Amino acid sequence: MNELEEHHKNITKGARIVGAIFGCVFVCIGFLVLGFLWSQPFGGFGSPPLFFRLFGSLVAIPFVALGGFTAYSSIMGIGIPKSNLISSSAISTKQGSYTCPKCNAPLSDNVDVSPHGDVKCAHCDSWFNIHHE
Repeated sequence: MNELEEHHKNITKGARIVGAIFGCVFVCIGFLVLGFLWSQPFGGFGSPPLFFRLFGSLVAIPFVALGGFTAYSSIMGIGIPKSNLISSSAISTKQGSYTCPKCNAPLSDNVDVSPHGDVKCAHCDSWFNIHHE
């Protein structure tokens, strides 16, 4: 069994059902908006002007496309291939190379780092940024 098949095997049925439902909801919203906008007669009372038809269509088309892709990939069990994901060994080696500038203690493997790179040293409780070393 190759890595891709093994990754697809790990997708649970519940996750696939929820993904399919969300995808179908978005597809239905997109098609309902498109159907409403273009089924109204042109120039009729209460019918949307051409600008709103075009603008509404541009909003609805991504709903149909992304919802359709989400539903299809959920039903078929297609996920992100493992080769596109960052491996945990690459992360742990990067984390192990950082040290606290105050006490020179290495960062542990389970340290929480903010999106901006701020981290608190578990040894001396001082804050520092891993991007400014």
